[in-house]
Amino acid sequence: MTGKTDTTLNLIAQLSAAAPAHKRAVKPRRLALYLLAVFTVYALGAQAITGLRPDVTAKLTDIWFLAEITSLLCLALASAAAGIMLMAPDAFQKPTLLKLPYIVFAVIMGLIISQYTMAIDITHPVVGIETQGLECALCLAGLSAIPSALMFAVIKHGATVHPFQAGAFSVFTAAGIGCLTLRLAEQTDNMMHLALWHYLPTLLFAMLGAFIGKLVLKW
Repeated sequence: MTGKTDTTLNLIAQLSAAAPAHKRAVKPRRLALYLLAVFTVYALGAQAITGLRPDVTAKLTDIWFLAEITSLLCLALASAAAGIMLMAPDAFQKPTLLKLPYIVFAVIMGLIISQYTMAIDITHPVVGIETQGLECALCLAGLSAIPSALMFAVIKHGATVHPFQAGAFSVFTAAGIGCLTLRLAEQTDNMMHLALWHYLPTLLFAMLGAFIGKLVLKW
């Protein structure tokens, strides 16, 4: 009987030694502050490079414009927070919080649709969709690349059991920063342009992020 016990204990010890090291427990508050600081510096740097639209002061008095950029900021913050929560599903998952990125994006689309039928202010030049649209989408992709990569790198150190959502939230965080930067830099208020070349690419990028998350965010 003693021999069997010793064999069992040895087997347990061998399996324990062969098992991968456990990941460190997630500290969401510290991680959130870290990401907030990094993304703030990145956003300010990106805005300094792209510049500000000449009429930004006047536009900030426009309730629709202010609501849109506020929603973009909320999209980035809510997505980052939801991604962090997904790193530790056993302790920090909040069902309501995980819905916020989708709700905020729906609000943004509602703002765009609401303004679509409004008359365009002739004091604000409209950029031609056919000549500038693709450039905006590529610029958005470029602005979103680094924040997306950072979010994936951070979440990968956690233990998410929802890789699709985690991947989508990573890209939503980055796209929120990218769209906000473009909105403050590009002097166009054409709702069709914004819908086709800013927000539709954001949705498509998030879908791509979800599939990437399934591949790289494995526990």
